[in-house]
Amino acid sequence: MTPDALVAAARAALAEARPELVGLEAELFLVREGSLALEHEASSNTFAARLGDTCSAMARVWNTTVRGVASGPIGDGADLARLLIQASQRTAPSSSSPPTSPLPTDSRLPSWSWEPSVSQARSDAARIARECVPEGTVVQALVLTRRSTWSALVRGQGVLAQVEHREEVFVRCETPRGAVVDAVVLRAGQSEWAALRERLHAAVDALSGPVREADPRLPRVLRPAVAAPLAAGLGWLLRGDVAVATPALARAVGKKVFPSLLTVEDLPRHVEGMRHRDWDDEGREAQALRLVDEGRLVGFLHSQESAARLGVPPHGRGLREGATEASAAALNFFIAPRGDALPASYTELVARVETFTTMPRPGRVSLIAGGWEVRDGRRVHRIAPMELELPVLETFRSLRGVGDDLTFFPTAEGCGTPTLLLPPSRE
Repeated sequence: MTPDALVAAARAALAEARPELVGLEAELFLVREGSLALEHEASSNTFAARLGDTCSAMARVWNTTVRGVASGPIGDGADLARLLIQASQRTAPSSSSPPTSPLPTDSRLPSWSWEPSVSQARSDAARIARECVPEGTVVQALVLTRRSTWSALVRGQGVLAQVEHREEVFVRCETPRGAVVDAVVLRAGQSEWAALRERLHAAVDALSGPVREADPRLPRVLRPAVAAPLAAGLGWLLRGDVAVATPALARAVGKKVFPSLLTVEDLPRHVEGMRHRDWDDEGREAQALRLVDEGRLVGFLHSQESAARLGVPPHGRGLREGATEASAAALNFFIAPRGDALPASYTELVARVETFTTMPRPGRVSLIAGGWEVRDGRRVHRIAPMELELPVLETFRSLRGVGDDLTFFPTAEGCGTPTLLLPPSRE
């Protein structure tokens, strides 16, 4: 079904189901997504491509005391009506029915088309492997993905439709001391590949050759590729659902929780960010947010539900993965750059060795990272990869400096961070 046909079918289904939904409000969230995933085998210059084109929907019904949802793939209007009836049959008591906001009634919908080019993707993947990976380095995996998603929230005669396009390349390289994974969002061709090339070369260089043990007395400098999982951990900590489950954290709003050098924002249209949105998936305008202002905790990332539970206004961060219920999530979450000066001597961590997970326990980031010992501003020797166990809240409370090299990472949930300066491991 085309987007126009989907919206027309949704309006018809809502109207037809009204007699079955006595006492209930209702809405439909529609998703049409095209996807292309191309796996490039660099050693043999072969590839495998997977194409997808899905159409799904989620129905939600509610009143002041109950709520029900149902979701699944759809093929025609009858499927939408079926989902609405299923949602009404699955209602359960709810004390926090999310409020609704008025939707636009303008009938003009954004255009959407899905015309994947496997040959172009193959050409780009081969070129990235050739130009970005250091010579002689084994490429364990190179995956180029493209997604084009059209979504629409339909409530009564109102509709809010949006289109997102995203193309990324993920590369896993083998080094003498473990695998390195990096990724970039592709926007304007080779200019975006330069950052990937620079980081891969730096990582392979740092993880090859003779090493010494790190000096635990030196402060630690986490370059963006290493700091990114820590920034993602902070993004998790500042989600509304986490605040709901952590009353002490929620009560800290307005207090200076971190050093003055930490400012954290989430901007819907940051020029370097991963996602550009004007609205969230619950029909609310995506506002520019400052979550930490020079160390003072200002607020959290909220969906309608988490905002209602904490008694604060929602601000457009109710996002969905496909046809699912919305949850609190960031768009372009980042630690604001400052350009603080580094000390003369420090441990510089530039490469993160791939591990199974970076947050094995909520609120605690685990990393294995390698790099250099720096004395009087000069790299003097490589250090053996070191294990870092970083409790998110305590680590940011001990932050000593923030660089000016802000970088966003698909491998860290799209979060952005500059270089971070932390105290020595022994202090």
